[in-house]
Amino acid sequence: MGPLQYVDTFSSPRRLLDELSSLTTKGTEPVRLQLERRFREVLTMSFFVGFFLFRVHPAPDQRIMNLFRTGFFVSVINLTMFNVGQLPALMSERNIFYKQKAAHFYRPVSYLLAKFFGNFPFSLCEAIVWSIIVYFLTGMSVADGGWHFFVYFAVVLLTALNGSAMVRFLGFAVPNMDKAGLIIGVFVTLFILFAGFLMPRLQVPKYWVWFYYINPLQWAITALMISEYGSGTYSKLCSEVYKPPPPAPLLPQCAERDNETYGRAFLEAGEFFVSEGWIAVALFMLFAWLVVWNCLTYYALTRIQHKKILRTGKSINEEKKENALAKKIDDVELAVNKLSHTAVPVTLSWHELCYEVMIPVINRPRTILKVVSGWGEPSDMVAILGSDASGKTTLLNSLAGRKIVTERLEGQILVNGYPKDQKSFRHIMGYVDRIDAYTPYLTVRETIAYSAALRLGSSSKQKQAYFVDEVLELTELTYVQNALVSSLVNDITFDREKRLAIATELVSNPSVLFLENPTKGLDSSSANDIVKCLQHISKTGRLVIMTLNYPSQRILSMLTKVQILKGSGETAYFGPVGTNGESIITYFQSIPGAPLCPPNKSVSAYAVDLVAGMPFRKSEKDYAFEYSVSELALKNHVQLQQLRRPGRNGEKIQIRSYGASYYTVLMETIMSVQRQYWRNVNYSWGRMLAFLIMSVILGSVFYKLDRTSTLGLNSMAGSIFISCVLVGMTNAQNAIPQTMQMRAVHLRERAVHQTSILAYNIAYTLAEIPYLMVANLIFCSIFLPMTKIATYSASAFFKFWFISLEFYAAVTFFGAFLAVVSPTPVIASVLVPIVVGIWISTAGLVVPRSMILNTFIWVFWTNPLQWALDGLTSVAFYCVLDKPSCLNSNLNPECETDIKACPQCDCPRMSGTNVFVWRQISNIRSLDYGRIPYDMIALLLFAILFRVLTVLAFKYTRHYRRT
Repeated sequence: MGPLQYVDTFSSPRRLLDELSSLTTKGTEPVRLQLERRFREVLTMSFFVGFFLFRVHPAPDQRIMNLFRTGFFVSVINLTMFNVGQLPALMSERNIFYKQKAAHFYRPVSYLLAKFFGNFPFSLCEAIVWSIIVYFLTGMSVADGGWHFFVYFAVVLLTALNGSAMVRFLGFAVPNMDKAGLIIGVFVTLFILFAGFLMPRLQVPKYWVWFYYINPLQWAITALMISEYGSGTYSKLCSEVYKPPPPAPLLPQCAERDNETYGRAFLEAGEFFVSEGWIAVALFMLFAWLVVWNCLTYYALTRIQHKKILRTGKSINEEKKENALAKKIDDVELAVNKLSHTAVPVTLSWHELCYEVMIPVINRPRTILKVVSGWGEPSDMVAILGSDASGKTTLLNSLAGRKIVTERLEGQILVNGYPKDQKSFRHIMGYVDRIDAYTPYLTVRETIAYSAALRLGSSSKQKQAYFVDEVLELTELTYVQNALVSSLVNDITFDREKRLAIATELVSNPSVLFLENPTKGLDSSSANDIVKCLQHISKTGRLVIMTLNYPSQRILSMLTKVQILKGSGETAYFGPVGTNGESIITYFQSIPGAPLCPPNKSVSAYAVDLVAGMPFRKSEKDYAFEYSVSELALKNHVQLQQLRRPGRNGEKIQIRSYGASYYTVLMETIMSVQRQYWRNVNYSWGRMLAFLIMSVILGSVFYKLDRTSTLGLNSMAGSIFISCVLVGMTNAQNAIPQTMQMRAVHLRERAVHQTSILAYNIAYTLAEIPYLMVANLIFCSIFLPMTKIATYSASAFFKFWFISLEFYAAVTFFGAFLAVVSPTPVIASVLVPIVVGIWISTAGLVVPRSMILNTFIWVFWTNPLQWALDGLTSVAFYCVLDKPSCLNSNLNPECETDIKACPQCDCPRMSGTNVFVWRQISNIRSLDYGRIPYDMIALLLFAILFRVLTVLAFKYTRHYRRT
């Protein structure tokens, strides 16, 4: 037949573009939410930047002109970083693209163009909102007919499109979020370093100058600088506005530039291009980068596929499984007959349960369950069947006491004839959720043993290990006990993951095991195996209650009782199953007018469709009413009345404490988390690689830079600033997917009361710190010697290392807090650049503290970056000026400006003015070396604060609360 060809209807991007356009215009939920999220993000930051840099009268003052320069820098950085929040969604979307690409739905170029033009309206809205708010609030130039605003808008739009295109390329070119965070960190590091803000053009080392000239952010800032300071607002000559001291000049760039406008003089002093022709060059470079990003994305779409399609052949583990089948059957039977931990016999009965939920729109209640009764005894397997929205999951959760509002539940639930006490009952039950969330970096055995240690704390380690062996045999997981949990997802079906979920609950020695649709997503063979496994569990004297969707004849035959619910939440059948469902068929066919079960239809499908009113049913009978007046219901009623007698089937359950002591819970959690961090190479060791790469880049850029010149001193101070911002932001971004992944695991463990919130946070704090210590030591060992920062003593080196460690820890914990408090990874990823953008603006470097408006000064003092920069810059440039060889405790004041007055003084001085470097930087930045201990204490308090907020978010955040 020849090779497969693309379908003709997708020969052009037209159809895909039309579909995407229709989604946007119809206001579908995902597109609407994405637009709202991005609009709020841009609106928040644009108003903040606009009001933070707000000036009513931009007088001829270099400090005011520097504020506009800061505004340009913050604009291009924020417009680039806003798009990082799209990365999680892109990575989750690419599997759909791979499937559609394999089916030849459309060409990759069609998909690429659809993504570009589909995203264009969002970027356009971002650019419009940002430009209007920031441009006019900060008072930028409106001279020359206002065309400078349109230059600003064009640059902002192209920057936003470039940021989106860069993230789109990374979303398809990088295998996971950890590596994406590393690469984004490197990209942003290079873009910011060579943007012309922290390091002027002529200060850039020759071996890096090539990147300066291809840097899109540099061209964006260059275009904005030329447009603003080449405008008529700054057209006065320096000779007209420059007044040398006394008093001190407000326009020092005008010195020796009398015939230049003070705007052009500002550009020349900052080593920027000055000709307006460079604006066209800058716009061309931004457009060229947009083309480059899309070409790279096209290459990634056509040549890179990170997740291979699973093969249909047998895996090695499956072959081992078949070879060990005979032995495994014997092991299962042995485990069934002699589990070392016996369960407390429990008979669970429910009597006339009713449950309602409130519909917010109409403000009326809706009945989910209506007078539902039934029971289960030890060794029973009870299945709850019904159509969608029949209330079967609600019934299961009501019996388990989870995910419901207990105040809306009416009726009685009895345990051995006594009213169910949820605080005691939760210690004798297990609940296998529909979503399997387990730590991917633990082995199967470690996962089960961890659950046993926390929930069987009263037994010895030896007994726990023996019980774990038995559970592994019973659930048929012995052959994969040493495999990582993450490897289980490579199976064609998910039966091993489901077995792990069952084993994790079974190892707590429950008397009652609840399962929410355990066969969902499994093929028929795997579903039979799972229910067979549950049958073995029930034979150990435990009650198994589960929900099922249309079980097969084989599965139905393994059950002892079924409860079939009608769509209104009423019982249409409760009773035995019989061989191949004969009891169910006999009951329904005995009802006058009920249709016979078709020969090619399963019993469960026949019964569920019958009571749900499916098309094949001819009569219009109310099967809930038919059941209520049937002889079967009468027999059940008699049995239920007998089960109301307290103590008839066992003693009252009274268990109030966890299986393990808090010390055991804490130690086991710490050891478990340590294993996770050690095995999570992408995160733990990848972070060290990121620190190594950034230290080499920053060290090579600022290598032996002359700090005695004004530009060199500013650049050296900027190197500390950029290291804190980029390394800190990378750590915060990388912490989000890790915390999100473990948040789901902790949610499951918390729901079954396996561990505590505080123990979890302590464990993760203790696991995070050692890796941060080593990674930061790598960074400081390379960056500091290359830049000659804090190398004058070992004490200075370790002070720098400790302060930066505190800051990186605080920012990492901040990222973890955002991951917990945010309902989705996208929102958390969006919040990081917003907060970091605010921290950058108010840290005292891009805008000096003296220029920060009183309205925002509180942000300065609550900014951890400000405390870190104060301590690190003080350590980096400090020199003891009062020692005898220098000022001699101010007894030799001439030494302040005269080198000859103290020739033995080794403290560096500024070239030209002879002012001490430490005096210069401390006066500009308001530094105080004696404040370093307070900086350390403040950063420690920030780290503690973010961990405390994380604990509170775990406990009280709405999307995380779960009973």
